[in-house]
Amino acid sequence: PRRAAPLPATGDSVPPPAPLMPPHGVFLPDRLFLGGPNSLWGFRTHGVGPREQRHTSTGLPHAKTPCDSLGGEVLATSSLSLSAPMPGRQFEKLGARAHAFASAGALHSLGGLTGTAAEGLPPPSPGAAFVAGLRSCIGVGLAFPTPLGRLEVNLTQVLRRMPGDSVVRNGLQVGISPPAA
Repeated sequence: PRRAAPLPATGDSVPPPAPLMPPHGVFLPDRLFLGGPNSLWGFRTHGVGPREQRHTSTGLPHAKTPCDSLGGEVLATSSLSLSAPMPGRQFEKLGARAHAFASAGALHSLGGLTGTAAEGLPPPSPGAAFVAGLRSCIGVGLAFPTPLGRLEVNLTQVLRRMPGDSVVRNGLQVGISPPAA
């Protein structure tokens, strides 16, 4: 007897469009994203990693068409932040704190870590490929507690980025971090 082909993970009988399911079979909602004041300062939200231009009503992208993040399957971040209360009665009432920070992170696809070798050379190790894709940023800012979470206003300087990454303009980044549970 003939067996039916297995259904894609979405439960539909038709596979999702190409941007939702890359050739290696990981669905877009299952991918990891990096960038923004809650994950990697100095980069726009989901600003790290590969991007694809959106398709227009004509089906063809043009120069002013925005790009969407495609995410990755391997992600790591590390941050160091030093903070102190701001001097002055008004800042004390607001609970304002000054902080200085450094952050680094990487986002890769599994295929990007295994890599391909140049002719006659061994392929790079996954560790070397991972380190080669690290991005980093330093900065200073002010943080204020709010009922919605911590409001941050930061000045950032991206130290290392890759082609295609989206960084904040003029180094000014504003964001809200969810309150600690």
